[in-house]
Amino acid sequence: MIRPHTTPTTQAVWMWSFVASLIILLGSCKPNHTTADVAKLQVAISQEIAGCAVVGGERYGFATDVADTIAHRLGKKFHASTHHTTEELQALLATGATDIVVVPRNQRVDFHRYPSESFYTSNFVLLMPQWASMAVGVSTEEAWRGKRVLTDCNFRHTESYQELIDLGAKCNDNHIEGIDMARRVNERGADAIVCERSEAELLKYLYRNLREVATIEEASCEVILIFRNAQLKELFSQSLREFAQTDEYAFMVELYFGATSIGERFTQLHYRPTRVVGGISVWDDMIRRICAQQGVDWRLMSAMAYHESRFRNDQISHRGAVGLMQVTPIAAQDLVGEDSDYDLSDPNTNITLAARLLKRYSQALGFGPTPITDDQMAIVVASYNCGITRMIEAQRLAELTGGRKDLWSDLSSALLNMNDKEWREAYGCRYESFRDAPITIAYTNGVMESFNTYRRAIQ
Repeated sequence: MIRPHTTPTTQAVWMWSFVASLIILLGSCKPNHTTADVAKLQVAISQEIAGCAVVGGERYGFATDVADTIAHRLGKKFHASTHHTTEELQALLATGATDIVVVPRNQRVDFHRYPSESFYTSNFVLLMPQWASMAVGVSTEEAWRGKRVLTDCNFRHTESYQELIDLGAKCNDNHIEGIDMARRVNERGADAIVCERSEAELLKYLYRNLREVATIEEASCEVILIFRNAQLKELFSQSLREFAQTDEYAFMVELYFGATSIGERFTQLHYRPTRVVGGISVWDDMIRRICAQQGVDWRLMSAMAYHESRFRNDQISHRGAVGLMQVTPIAAQDLVGEDSDYDLSDPNTNITLAARLLKRYSQALGFGPTPITDDQMAIVVASYNCGITRMIEAQRLAELTGGRKDLWSDLSSALLNMNDKEWREAYGCRYESFRDAPITIAYTNGVMESFNTYRRAIQ
């Protein structure tokens, strides 16, 4: 779990402060009426920071997930670059090519010229494969003598690393990522792994044969944020405390660190990664089958499930939307009838209804039962987020202003222009201001980005 510098409350405040600073930073730029020019938040991450892995074309990692989620909610583009050396990070800051640098504590001195802030502190965890066993009564020294142990590079800066060596373990001194360490263990190329807690949570649930043997409490891993200038540092300090009351970030902490002090209601949540190595999610077979029946690209559906619920079949939003694709009871009743017996929490039912909604929206938008081009797919995805009637109105307005109703760039501009009172009156817009337009656009662009990643990586 996250180990605070002082108290759990203090630690939670600092972690929330990071999120809040991103909100202020991202919100400082007004969205344009085009989707091509979107404000970005640039974050560069040291090669010594764990948990920034890419699996099945999808990025995993606590720091990147926090920033990415907030950026998309605000209609901004998040960009993270990883595996940087100290020299590369210094150059990125010096040239202004990045806004924030993420480094471990031992690298802080290399950035003494820049304002910095502690992000979070975690511990190291010892993982072993299920088939490894230790005889009862064997001493610790005997148990580890000759064992081949792959270690997080940060762990080698701790006293516990030397203790492991003294116990007779053979530790690998090369820098190896967590995913690669897990592969090595699976191939019987190593006997154990020592890695940071958030990375251990990821590896345990991507590779079900790994089990946690021990938490090395005395060995801590502190992550530091380095800011390009004092203004960014000030933004970090002036956190939006009210955001700390929301569930979204607490879910993310639970995902990467297990039970935390943020709230007892999350200690039994069991929210874990559901994506799998070599695929997109544990629902791949079901989504493939349903989409084949409904005539929808299964990778597009998977991309939507990721952005709707992070593949959680038990997710229920504050508006009552349920499951992987966040189907609302009203939409379900419209599809199957009020008297029908169905369970939205059932993944098969949920995915089937979501696929049927996509087909219905595609027909209503004039694209036929199946959208063909990427623009048509994006427009259908946007309809799923903001409603079909609003998107049909956007099509009408786009044509009135000389655009095309089957181009996403033209329709996204129309959605944004709905916030302009004079523009709405000039073109007879049938809706009031659409303040959530940046969120719909960011959601749609995020889904299409994931979809493109999936179809490049997976057939």
